[in-house]
Amino acid sequence: MHLFKHINSSMTKRASFYLIGILFVLILGGWFAYEKYWEYRVKEGAKALGYELNDEEVKYWVKRIRSYNKIDGFDEDIEEFVTQDKRAMPPTNGFLFIGSSSIRLWKSLEEDMSPLKVINRGFGGAHTKHINRHKDKIVFPYKPKAIVFFCGSNDINGWNSPEDVFAEFENFYNSVKEKLPKTVVFAISIQPSPNRFDQRPRQQKWNESVRNLASREANLVFVDVSPPMLSADDKPRSELYTDDMLHMNEKGYKIWTKLVRENLKEYFPDDFL
Repeated sequence: MHLFKHINSSMTKRASFYLIGILFVLILGGWFAYEKYWEYRVKEGAKALGYELNDEEVKYWVKRIRSYNKIDGFDEDIEEFVTQDKRAMPPTNGFLFIGSSSIRLWKSLEEDMSPLKVINRGFGGAHTKHINRHKDKIVFPYKPKAIVFFCGSNDINGWNSPEDVFAEFENFYNSVKEKLPKTVVFAISIQPSPNRFDQRPRQQKWNESVRNLASREANLVFVDVSPPMLSADDKPRSELYTDDMLHMNEKGYKIWTKLVRENLKEYFPDDFL
């Protein structure tokens, strides 16, 4: 009887050891496959743009893009907004500006949009999916009269397809349409920056998708800022950008201010009195 127990215990331990080994191999194999998937995705994305990357460059971009694409990458930024709102909640029926760093860095926003009551909820590096993740915290509570939306450039720079990025935007718009049926969304086009001009064909696919959606939706307006930001030979006007050739300077924001104000005034003339 004791011998049987000893054998049974030994077999159980051995089986457990084998099971742990199998699980380890499966996890390791899954991790390896995941790494290869990202390397393949980066290589193919680079080829689509006309680039050939070596192994070291591929590894660099895999690391960088995965950090961009983390769904929880901006949770701390959002909690800062939540804390601000607990201290002083913005008034409802205002004008919400939301998106990535071009919104966050719009330091003269209040002055540029005066006398409108504006709320700036831009966070640098944002993708559209991050806005979707946090819209219950930084969109719906404000019950805005209008939403000025700028996002998508970082998404495309992170090797996401224009179709996937547009699907995220459509998700955003449909959720606003459902929960805030009177709110008008003004979607700013992805502008032609020198730093990302090689991505222009993919950016334009997103722009055209949003333009087409806006032509069918009464509460969606496409604000095309691209034409005045291009030179006569269809190149980005470098004088509109800071040294990084990605973010705008005062001259760039003047163009945005003019076009955004014109569109907002068309829908909400009384708010400008």
